[in-house]
Amino acid sequence: MRPMTLIGALVLSALLTPGAPNAQWGTVPTITIAAPAQDPRIPLALEAVAFWNRQFAEVGTPFRLGVVTQTTDTLPIDYLTRLSAAVLNREPLPDVPARVRQIPGDILLALSDGDFVSFARRLPSGARVVVGIRTDQRRPLSLPNVGRNVIAHELGHAIGLGHNDDPTTLMCGRPAPCRPAVFQSDVAKFFPLTEVDKALLLRLYPPSWAPTR
Repeated sequence: MRPMTLIGALVLSALLTPGAPNAQWGTVPTITIAAPAQDPRIPLALEAVAFWNRQFAEVGTPFRLGVVTQTTDTLPIDYLTRLSAAVLNREPLPDVPARVRQIPGDILLALSDGDFVSFARRLPSGARVVVGIRTDQRRPLSLPNVGRNVIAHELGHAIGLGHNDDPTTLMCGRPAPCRPAVFQSDVAKFFPLTEVDKALLLRLYPPSWAPTR
């Protein structure tokens, strides 16, 4: 059997992406963390943003995730639950509540108390992405090291990456049998990207990339 080419691997990665909902950014996206003021996942979210910006620097793209702000205006759990189900089942997205439309930011990172499958999805307007992170009071996000990697994984979707089937890497996921518990570790660490992930980042955000505004 002939070895898989880089293009073939990229195609495979795309095929493993349920619905391929997220596209590349033409601007430097701002991020708003929506969570209670003392939510212990806020530092993990900040670490995840820093992780991605290091990855961009290492692969040689000028693209970066932008300014991070925080708000205690949390996104409604029922909306996040319905949006998660729509993403998982590839169904039409629910209407965006006025409360969500009023929260600023290009990427809304909701650290929720809801019990749903964590997700990232670009809204119908095309201008914003909602990242929903389920409660950390229940397994698997209550396990050590899982939360930081789930947040980083979903931010990976928000910038355009799909799933792969390697459980030792950050972007492993459906339809492969990878689930958040594989990120469990007694050592605080982020799981790595694959070489295909890095190549795709450079396709999405080449060295010539510049923000349109």
